[in-house]
Order: sequence, then C-alpha cells, then structure tokens
Amino acid sequence: MLIRMYRLSPASVLPDVPLHQLRIDSLSLEELRLVLEDELHIDLEDVNLTSRSTVGQLVDVVCQKSAVS
Repeated sequence: MLIRMYRLSPASVLPDVPLHQLRIDSLSLEELRLVLEDELHIDLEDVNLTSRSTVGQLVDVVCQKSAVS
C-alpha cells in the first residue's frame, strides 16, 4: 500500500526505514491510517505512530490489529 499510495520504489520500503525518509509526514500518515482502516477493516485510532516510526513498526501494528479483527 505504501508503494502504491506514495509511488515508492519497492527497494526503498524496508522494515528499518523511518517513514519520514519515505517522505511520509504526519498528514500523510493520517491519510494512510484512514486508508488502512477502510481497506483492511481495522481500527487504528489507538495506535501511536509518527513519521519517525519505521515501516516495520507500521507493519507490526497492522498485523496485530488484523489478527484481533
């Protein structure tokens, strides 16, 4: 989804890369949260991610929330 939404190179989306290095700022992160919630039918309202969070942290949170749903 990151690759599609932000037109990123797949090689740039690695687990240890901070979101801000992919040019995902706080506004972009909120947009991404809304899209993830809508497409995956999960609730990320209580998740505390920032642009300093890594791709891996984002993936972990989404996987945890998907397992609960």
